[in-house]
Amino acid sequence: MFGRLGLGLAEDQAGSLSTVTALLMPALMAAAGLGADTLHWTLQQQIMQRQAESAALAGAEALSQNRAVAESVQAQLAAGPGPALALAPIIEQGPSSGPFAGDPLVVRVRLSSIARLPFSGLFSAAGVQISVEATAGLVEERMAGAIHCDGCTPTD
Repeated sequence: MFGRLGLGLAEDQAGSLSTVTALLMPALMAAAGLGADTLHWTLQQQIMQRQAESAALAGAEALSQNRAVAESVQAQLAAGPGPALALAPIIEQGPSSGPFAGDPLVVRVRLSSIARLPFSGLFSAAGVQISVEATAGLVEERMAGAIHCDGCTPTD
């Protein structure tokens, strides 16, 4: 194909592995960086989800003890480790939407934070917003639905 002027370049394969590796290295590094970002993002989301769930449970416990729900949720959020929140937490007693909408015995906590990702942060100063929510509530025990109850006395 090169004729006499090709000087045998098409036949010389010495160093071809090094060349291919050098050409693919940026793509491999980008893939590893995106993998690290995904792991970091997932870890931050799991930490925030646990934080929201413990806060919602603290709110439900406050409901059962006739204490202030918002103060109990705020105290739980302040006590637990977690990322700094981007916005103030949204605490709803009797959520405005969803399957428990309007139920006064249910507490919903929504948290939002900005995660700074290690690889993507090299190219953009803005982080990624992570939002989580958890719902907890009180459940009424009903004898009509009980199949078996140890130590219970029958009622008329």
